Amino acid sequence: MTNPALSLIQTGLRDLGYQPGGIDGIFGGKTRGAAEAWLAASGAPAETSIAPDTTSIIYQGAARYPVHEIVVHCSATRPGWLELEGFAAQFKEIRRWHVEDRGWRDIGYHWVIGRSGVVIAGRPETEIGAGVVGHNSGVIHICLIGGFGSTENDAFSTNFTAAQDARLRAQIQAISMRTQITRISGHNEWAAKACPGFNVPSWLKGA
Repeated sequence: MTNPALSLIQTGLRDLGYQPGGIDGIFGGKTRGAAEAWLAASGAPAETSIAPDTTSIIYQGAARYPVHEIVVHCSATRPGWLELEGFAAQFKEIRRWHVEDRGWRDIGYHWVIGRSGVVIAGRPETEIGAGVVGHNSGVIHICLIGGFGSTENDAFSTNFTAAQDARLRAQIQAISMRTQITRISGHNEWAAKACPGFNVPSWLKGA
């Protein structure tokens, strides 16, 4: 049964830039996800614009590669991974994988977003990351905690939280205000991988 009051809520969520699905007065999965994202953003409008908002450019490395792209990744860990130890422990473990197991000088990502939407900085944005083989210069890499067992065409909400959705959109917007971002992609667009566990272009469109 449809609920007229819920239709008004769906309309409000849509007007704020969230994606509640059809305005049908039915509390389905999309409406729930939109409401959770709105709550995670403390009632603020969704920050979905990815158009360059600045004339500034971030340059990476000694060769000063201009940053024009963001690539999204996932940690491929289960939802409850190191949950009791907390997000800082999760971040530390990913850094250990990269430094001790792979021999890199630091964690490969520039930003890591936890299940609660909290974000921790990794490499400085002015340093070249290590997220995609052969595709790191001029790229900022963002990693989402989660994604174990995901496929490249899963819905975002299958493997990640509404808080992560809101934070990733906000992080993209913040980066686009520091440098002219012209492309946002997933790791799976550059390699035969499921990572980040969803289709980034479709997610950006709210599909």
